[in-house]
Amino acid sequence: FWAYVQPNVTSFYQLNEPPSSQLVVPKHKGLATKFINLSNQKVNVYWAHQDGQFERGGARIAAVLGPFVSRGIGNFHGFRIYFTLAEMPNVAVAKFKTNGPPGDNVMVYDPFYVEGDMAATNTNIQHLAPEEQEQYKRLRKTLLFGKEYTKVTGRSYLANYPRPRPVHFMWPADYFGQQHWVTTRETHFHTIPPAASLGRIQHHGKSRRLTPDQPRNLQEFRTPGQSLLNMTLTVLSCAPRVLEIQNFMSPVEVAHILQVAAQKELKLSTTGDAQMSEQQIHDSRSSKNSWFEREESPIIDAVYRRAADLLRIDEALMRHRIDGELPDVPSTKPIVEQMQLVHYSVGQEYAAHHDFAYAPLHDSYQETRFATLLLYLNEGMKGGETDFPRWANAETFEHLRVVPEVGKAVLFYNILPDGNLDDLSQHEARKVRQGEKWLINLWVWDPFNTF
Repeated sequence: FWAYVQPNVTSFYQLNEPPSSQLVVPKHKGLATKFINLSNQKVNVYWAHQDGQFERGGARIAAVLGPFVSRGIGNFHGFRIYFTLAEMPNVAVAKFKTNGPPGDNVMVYDPFYVEGDMAATNTNIQHLAPEEQEQYKRLRKTLLFGKEYTKVTGRSYLANYPRPRPVHFMWPADYFGQQHWVTTRETHFHTIPPAASLGRIQHHGKSRRLTPDQPRNLQEFRTPGQSLLNMTLTVLSCAPRVLEIQNFMSPVEVAHILQVAAQKELKLSTTGDAQMSEQQIHDSRSSKNSWFEREESPIIDAVYRRAADLLRIDEALMRHRIDGELPDVPSTKPIVEQMQLVHYSVGQEYAAHHDFAYAPLHDSYQETRFATLLLYLNEGMKGGETDFPRWANAETFEHLRVVPEVGKAVLFYNILPDGNLDDLSQHEARKVRQGEKWLINLWVWDPFNTF
């Protein structure tokens, strides 16, 4: 099999001498942890900070897993993990300690497996229904592949086997400061169009497609004399792949988005984890957010089109399609979620987390968030930086820190070139200490988004 092996850290320093030949161990001790239930019963997963906490009833629920289900969370070195049967929540049937080396962050409850004796294991699963046996064997294959994958790469395998390589293009990130250039016909808006021109886009399907020789929507309000916009991507981190794009949006476009935002009702942000309590959600993410559809205005549509060119993805994949458009794609849904508008006030933050999703076993496409595009709408606040606490480097154990600037974009990938989920893509929004912070998240899925 082909697997992505992270290059030696010295290769990341092609523009200057590497400060060391050794990879620095990051100060941040978080990591993704995957739980796998290889039983035909529902199980609860608890986590605890210290020994004895579970026995005293002080452990917190981390996950609820149905039969033959896997999912994951953000975790920390040293945390204790306990699996219990749902009907016996006080009795641990499996215990783990998160130590951090590759493989230790994949934790399994399997009451049927006999170490070194597959004949006995096969005997134990004979009482399962045929579909349950098939699910068991598929998860076992994932574990067996994961062991080989870890030997080759030094990483844990967090996807389900077999997870194909991404179908979408990925920008190389071979060394710090590496630059790439891409052009788009979606030039900047220079002047705000009249309100009558900024209404909701009503048409769908092939009529939305623009050929290269067609003028862009509301071209007369864009930068005069400019038919192409050059976008420069600069590599900030190689592992995870993080790239920065200055002036992705113009001040006029940012002002328009903030004006639309003023008409939105902001609600407390969630984490996408339905099993977390309200207190757990508040502890990790305290911002407020709303959502933008691509069709909300021609300016927002232009930002989507520009993002498609930046990512080298057909813009039609970023909207609903009808009339047989792109018939080889098995879903007519966009591969992007709606733009998420996020607002942070003083004291608000989003603790270190991952954007990728753990695909269910029955999802043959293994759909997950492939890339995240952050769009900054203001600057000058104290705090509020976007941090990548576990970036691979040879100079510091501190976080890679990205400071918000108006119109700047940051692109990072949530999966690796071989299709595995990238644990190093963990990132956080630092607490705002003064002022406020506005930004947009745009999440792109691979290979499709049929959910």
